[in-house]
Amino acid sequence: MRVVVFGASGVQGAHQVPVLLRAGHDVVAISRNPKPLETDGGKLETVAADFSDREALTGVLKGADTILLNLPTTSFSQSGPIIAGAKNIGEVAKEQGVKLIVFNTSMPVPEEVQDITAQDDRREMRRILRETGVPVISIQPVCFIDNLLEGWALPPIRDRNTVAYCHKPDLKVSWICHHDIAQLMVEAMNHPELAGRNFAVGGPETVVLSQLAEKLSRAWGRKLDYENQTVADFCEKISKTMQGRGLKTEEIVSQMFKAYNYYNDAEDEPFNIDMGPVLKELPVQLTPIEEWAKRPGRQPEGW
Repeated sequence: MRVVVFGASGVQGAHQVPVLLRAGHDVVAISRNPKPLETDGGKLETVAADFSDREALTGVLKGADTILLNLPTTSFSQSGPIIAGAKNIGEVAKEQGVKLIVFNTSMPVPEEVQDITAQDDRREMRRILRETGVPVISIQPVCFIDNLLEGWALPPIRDRNTVAYCHKPDLKVSWICHHDIAQLMVEAMNHPELAGRNFAVGGPETVVLSQLAEKLSRAWGRKLDYENQTVADFCEKISKTMQGRGLKTEEIVSQMFKAYNYYNDAEDEPFNIDMGPVLKELPVQLTPIEEWAKRPGRQPEGW
């Protein structure tokens, strides 16, 4: 099968490429700024293209069977161009006879609107893609365990042996790794009958932050403490990292405050996923937390 991966140079798309290649698919990796990708000896074509360029999209989607779609976050970028890009991809995919789009929302998208812009944008992209007439399966992951090794979460682990995250003490979280998102998306390609469905997905274990620290301590062979950051403290620290970067800091932080309060307090527990029903329809072997942490390259840099 010829599969086009949009956002192939991003942290999530880069995991999807090798999973596809190992499954024997021909892969076209699309990025605005392509980077070297793991090939596993499979057939990989790397193309530089922007989702605003319909002519370029026509070229890369010619002869494609399936799209794995990863789009930039609108948490830190303007929504308009990214939503327009989703529309372009969907319309050109329809013109070129693409049979299925597997859309990675990269975040929870609750059915009930929460007035959180990033969620609303993902919901709008999903709607637009389906309106083009191309069948769409939506994969909607919760909290990424890979995020512990980058951004604001890495320094306290690396420097203080502390897992610090904006989760209240009793918040149950089904942490999922990028590799498992890739596995679920590739498995979804085998089930076009699931088009129109939205799958909230997490990992195989659901834990509170203290339990996460225990599992990482065992895997990494050192005692880790944990810190349940408040939403206010988290947003204050994020605000400081944005200074001087030309971002609409006040607007972004306001949205993050709203989003993280929702994640912590919502009655529908958006981070707590029962994967049993999902795995009956998308059967893959998910990665336990300690197994993920023991894999090469999963220890904090500098240890």
